[in-house]
Amino acid sequence: MTTRNTNSRPSGPGGSEWLFGIGMTFGQDTPAHGTMRSGPWMTGPDGAPNAAALGVLIDDTLTLAAVLRRPASHWLVTTEVSIDHVAPLPLDGRTLTSRGEVVSADSGGALATGTIQDESGQALALMSLRSRYVPGVPEQQPPGMTDPALADGPPAEEPARPEYPEPERKSLLSMLDASLEPEDGQVKLRMPGDPFLGNLRGTLHGGIALCASQLAASYWLPAEEGMSIASTRITYLRGLELSGPVEFTARPVHHGRTFRLIEVTSRTASGKPATIATVSGYAGSARES
Repeated sequence: MTTRNTNSRPSGPGGSEWLFGIGMTFGQDTPAHGTMRSGPWMTGPDGAPNAAALGVLIDDTLTLAAVLRRPASHWLVTTEVSIDHVAPLPLDGRTLTSRGEVVSADSGGALATGTIQDESGQALALMSLRSRYVPGVPEQQPPGMTDPALADGPPAEEPARPEYPEPERKSLLSMLDASLEPEDGQVKLRMPGDPFLGNLRGTLHGGIALCASQLAASYWLPAEEGMSIASTRITYLRGLELSGPVEFTARPVHHGRTFRLIEVTSRTASGKPATIATVSGYAGSARES
């Protein structure tokens, strides 16, 4: 486990973005763009580059693209995210860039699609998000999101924000303060229910849930067996409360030599499913592209 200095990190919305070093730019009539610098921290439980490192960048990019098309006095709830990983992640410090745009939207919700690529233009992931628009706007706004489209009235002057030091990044599990524990033919990823990793509504950030689900599935997709994540589809059924520890349970549905399918489920404190992800892995899928 990793002990963090909680006095030197954001306490409101934006904790996940600070942790992963994500910056976002956007506009009412332009696609959403995000950046994240790669590094040796983007590794999973086997020490190999892991697609889970893209979870927050993917969620932020597609959510932001879709929220700009919301009806007045409404906000967005993500229902599904799908990703296809097409090349291995670099760990050498080069900047990764995301792009997201809405391809269909009405008063009920939106479908947004996008890509992530490295500095050479190599595509790393293709992604899509489905969402629903719901009445009500969170009182807090994401850091830096001062575009008028995100407000129901005149934009307020953005308050000065303190400068935070760079977080310690060693591996994805250490960043989430998470552990992987095999148990009865399954593996459980356990992490604290830390409000630091919450979204604007106070539940677990969707990109963190995506990252955790992929990390849990990675236990069954080790690099030493030639496996890596090829695709992920996650469904968000209800918010995950952060009043206590959060747990993601991964079980193999199919465990072949060259193709595997893993199901990962998280549950609320009352035992109801919160997220359900299916993660597929292939031998050499994104490692030799």
